[in-house]
Amino acid sequence: MKLFVFFIINILLITCIHHVQHKFKILLDIKQTHKINFKKKIVLSGGFYILLSLIISKYFFNFQINEDFILVLFCFFLLGFFSDIKPKLSPKIRLSIQISLIIMYLYFFEIQIYKTNIFFIDYFIHSFIFNLFFTTFCVVVFLNGSNFIDGVNTNLIGYYLIILLIISIYYSFEFELIYVIISLFIFLLFNLFGKCFLGDNGVYVLSILISFIIIKLINLNSLNPIIAINLLWYPAFENLFTILRRSIVGVTVDIADKKHLHTLLYKFYKRKFKKDLFSNSLSGITLNIYNFISIFISFKYMNNMQILASVIILNIIIYLIVYFKLLKILSNEEIFKK
Repeated sequence: MKLFVFFIINILLITCIHHVQHKFKILLDIKQTHKINFKKKIVLSGGFYILLSLIISKYFFNFQINEDFILVLFCFFLLGFFSDIKPKLSPKIRLSIQISLIIMYLYFFEIQIYKTNIFFIDYFIHSFIFNLFFTTFCVVVFLNGSNFIDGVNTNLIGYYLIILLIISIYYSFEFELIYVIISLFIFLLFNLFGKCFLGDNGVYVLSILISFIIIKLINLNSLNPIIAINLLWYPAFENLFTILRRSIVGVTVDIADKKHLHTLLYKFYKRKFKKDLFSNSLSGITLNIYNFISIFISFKYMNNMQILASVIILNIIIYLIVYFKLLKILSNEEIFKK
């Protein structure tokens, strides 16, 4: 009954947030060259909604999340908020602020990656300075990779949900993940029908929340740390591949484009079905289905290093095959335009 009440409250919460944002024109989608444009203005409500949902769950449903951690999430929300209202904010400045905030967050909460099962990293991992900067690097890659894949409906929010759902099946956590799952599921429903986007404010909040959960989960349960790579391979590889792709063709790394896998998939579906919203959401769902299979297999065989490594390699091979196949199919289209 308690969870049902929380579900209803969150539906009312996100509806009210959207009403206020539309009425006062707060964070309506700004035309960004790397996102898929819609004719109708859509709210970037992810950060607003998730933070308020966490606060409500803590003070009215006894959700055991640390108040200081909510403050950390609020700091990342502010950075994402300014990124949304100032999309031309220098990427170098934004990255510098990200790194500074993450270092402070890791330091004050004493969050570390204790083991990687990669010998040349584990040799240095017990050094506090090395550990701090290595963990910061991992979180930065995950955060920015998450921002790269947030381009079609349900892609990123669905990816987070899959991770949390599978974690909740196999393990308990220091706070009840069901509240986070319900909150994200409601946002996914609205996002599926094109009613809202996460925005940078939502991506930043969720990326820090998910990174915190995964690092703590592995440390608390002494899990095989390689599982983190299997869980986060998609945003991490998207980040790496995008940087390499742009560098090879001589495009500045901080110049956004529409040549991500999800946008190519969207263009392919749009050419086939001729419908914007349907093609957009179908692209995210397609990627979610694949990632669900990959993550489920990884958790099922968590202690088998050969299977975990094979899944990662297979994911990258499939990504590249599909990417270049789509690029070839769409070669005659203006994929930088709507």
